[in-house]
Amino acid sequence: MSRITIRKIRKVYLSFSIIMGFVSPLICLYLFPEFDPRKHPVSYFGILQNTSLIFTCSLVIFSIAIFWNGTTVIKKVIKTPKYSIWLRWILTFSSICLFFTGVINMNFGPFHHIPALFFFLSYNFFVFLFGIFRSISYVRKGLFSVLTGSLMLLSSLLLIPFPSYGVAELVYIFFILLWNIIMWLQKKSVLIQFDNRIS
Repeated sequence: MSRITIRKIRKVYLSFSIIMGFVSPLICLYLFPEFDPRKHPVSYFGILQNTSLIFTCSLVIFSIAIFWNGTTVIKKVIKTPKYSIWLRWILTFSSICLFFTGVINMNFGPFHHIPALFFFLSYNFFVFLFGIFRSISYVRKGLFSVLTGSLMLLSSLLLIPFPSYGVAELVYIFFILLWNIIMWLQKKSVLIQFDNRIS
């Protein structure tokens, strides 16, 4: 398979994943309008009969998407091998955790909560660390990732005023979507500049 074909497949898949990031929550809310993030965690959709399939499929799709997008951004932006290796390992671990968070629902107790917790901790650490390494070359661009990673971690403070962690999860998901969309757009501009230099 040629590099151009792989790039097209990646572009279609990531575009589809971004759309799913907005559409799947709306579908879940339509199927379960009683959902209240102050009382229910987002993973609650995974144990409801009418939303479990789309919830599970969405998390599996997202786990692949954040890995694919992240590895591509690392390859294009982080040029120091020792930095990129660390980032790849953390990203791989967090993507696997998200995959198991979707496949194993809340009914399995700690088998769901442990990968969910590790995803929360590892992915925002990945974003923060990416920003630190990025700041070595481009301070302003790296600062965005550092700030986003910090805000992702601070979203856990929303566990204090609410009995459920649904609100914190939604804020965390928002930052995941924001960071990946921004990185995807920046990556496209990097690729365009690279192609222009070659031509």
